[in-house]
Formats: sequence, C-alpha cells, structure tokens
Amino acid sequence: MKTRDRILEVSLLLFNEEGESELSSVDIANALEISPGNLYYHFKGKDAIIRALFDRFEEEMRVILRGSKGGLASVEDNWIYVYILLEEIYDFRFFYRDLAGLLARYPDLAVRFRSVAAGKRQTIARSIDDLEKLGLIQIDSRLKAPLADQIITTLTFWLAGDALSKEVHDGPALIHKTVFQVMCLFVPYMGEAGPAALGRMIRHFEETKG
Repeated sequence: MKTRDRILEVSLLLFNEEGESELSSVDIANALEISPGNLYYHFKGKDAIIRALFDRFEEEMRVILRGSKGGLASVEDNWIYVYILLEEIYDFRFFYRDLAGLLARYPDLAVRFRSVAAGKRQTIARSIDDLEKLGLIQIDSRLKAPLADQIITTLTFWLAGDALSKEVHDGPALIHKTVFQVMCLFVPYMGEAGPAALGRMIRHFEETKG
C-alpha cells in the first residue's frame, strides 16, 4: 500500500476509535511509525487528512445514493438499503460522533456535508413515494416531509444517541438495531397490513441480531 493510502487508512482507524479532536498529526505519524516530516510530505497536517477522508466518504455516499434510483421495490429492499447507508456512515463514524464540533472547526466541510444530507433526504423522500405507489403504505401528502425528517434525524444522530445509552453495542449490532428503528417508522402508514409487517420485522430482527 502506498504511504499516502496508509496514512488515510490509519488516520480513519484512529479517528473512529479515539475521536478526531483528540489526535494530532504527530500522533498519526507515530502510529504509522514514520516521521512527521514524511507525513507532511503527503498531507500538510491533520486538516488535509480530514478533508481527504471526507472526499472518500462523499464519493462513496453519492454512489450509494445514485444506486437507489428505481431499485427499491419492496419493504425488504428498503431494509437492505438502510443497512447499506448505515454501514457507510459507520465506516466514517468520526464525522458523525461530534458532528456539530467538527463542522464548526471545518466550515468548508459543513457546506459539503449539508449537500450529502440533502441527497440522503431526496433518496428517502423518493423511497416513501415508491412505497406509496406500490400500495405498501398509505400516507397523507402532508406527512411525507415529517416522516422523511424523522428518518434523516435517525440516520444522522444514531451514533450520538448510542453514546448516551447504558448498553454497549458493537458496530453490526448497532446498525441492526438502527435499521429496525427506521423501518418501524413506516408501520403506522401500512394500514391493516401494519401489524403483520411489524411482526415479520420483529422476527427478522430477533433472528438476525446475534
């Protein structure tokens, strides 16, 4: 692996485990067992590393968002798609764990992060419309935006919320739990099919959470 790629991989691991604000470029160089000068040759400090990592996150997230168009034809498809979104977020979770603080320190990234969030919201709104067209949910048009907002809030703050919990979840367990929470938001709009759908989701949640 090239030194530049190693720097990004190790930095991402450290930021995810310890938090971006706790680490300096010297800490990253020490973890890589290279000199600070060698690191500086590739990245002009920690800020440049964070921006390069955001470039990766932004590119991968936009690929995922584009891939949803016309491909979510069932409740199960939406379940899987939420998994994919959360797995991508978890891979770059340090961006979300101290979102307000990080965006305050990097205002240029705040603009780009809002653009990614807007893309996620458009995708969620489209999936709500698709489920309605398929007859899987019945929802008043005035409630579509609030439902999309609820889902986006969950997708944005699930990591911060887990940090307040007394329970300890590893990554897969937390993702699984959060997918279930998101899917439960659709149940009130499933009409008579809602209780049965909820039962299936609960069984699926219980069978696969371990």
